[in-house]
Amino acid sequence: MALSVPGSFAAGEKPQDTYKAMCQGCHGSSGRAAPVGKGLGARDFKDPAIAKMSSLELTRVIAKGKNKMPPYEGRLTPEQIRDLAKYIRELK
Repeated sequence: MALSVPGSFAAGEKPQDTYKAMCQGCHGSSGRAAPVGKGLGARDFKDPAIAKMSSLELTRVIAKGKNKMPPYEGRLTPEQIRDLAKYIRELK
């Protein structure tokens, strides 16, 4: 049995699983903002402002949150956040 941080996922979970559970509701399955996300100001991952973000900046936004996006630091491990940022880059 894997130990996990409260609110996080079991060790070995794939980044796409984390994305589906934590991000897809607002950002959509392909990184194009879903209707709910658009209403909250979520941007398409292909948006030039998002595309030019460094991996460090993207990781920081996931960890600390931004505007109406909640922070995931403490809910996801640093490794999950890093892997999630990498996965988001692949969606672009």
